[in-house]
Amino acid sequence: MQRAFVEKTTDGWADVEHEGYVPGVRTNVVRHTLVGGRKDGDGEAGPSNEVRYFALPPGTVSRLEKHEHEHFVIVGEGVGHAVVGETVREVRQHDVVYVGPLVPHQFVNRGEATFGFFCMVSAARDYSQELTVDELASLMASPAGAYVDPHGAPPPRKRQPISA
Repeated sequence: MQRAFVEKTTDGWADVEHEGYVPGVRTNVVRHTLVGGRKDGDGEAGPSNEVRYFALPPGTVSRLEKHEHEHFVIVGEGVGHAVVGETVREVRQHDVVYVGPLVPHQFVNRGEATFGFFCMVSAARDYSQELTVDELASLMASPAGAYVDPHGAPPPRKRQPISA
């Protein structure tokens, strides 16, 4: 059963597990799934959207990735940098970031305090993808390249295409 309310505590949210990017692998970046969860299709029970909170300690980054689904980020605490495509912007509490389909992105904490953000996505969605060699080269050559850390978080798992 889905909770109607999620209570904030001093170290996260009540009854919400601290997760990393890969099950069973601890990372410095902590993810809290607050509402919903990933679904294989729209017909599955549960919320049609998922709300997560990512906490990036000082000196850490989110995964550098792209995916077919869009998502929205609202900064909850601290100051960080949002790399969206070849653009980088400093973002702070209550700023909103839109990441379009297949746009490479990464969130960076260069500050001395935790940088945290809410991420809203469709529960039934594709999986994260690594950037191609050409995409990464272009990104690294752009102004955003000074902020990007391609190896700062575990890469997306390689998935086999579904055969017909």
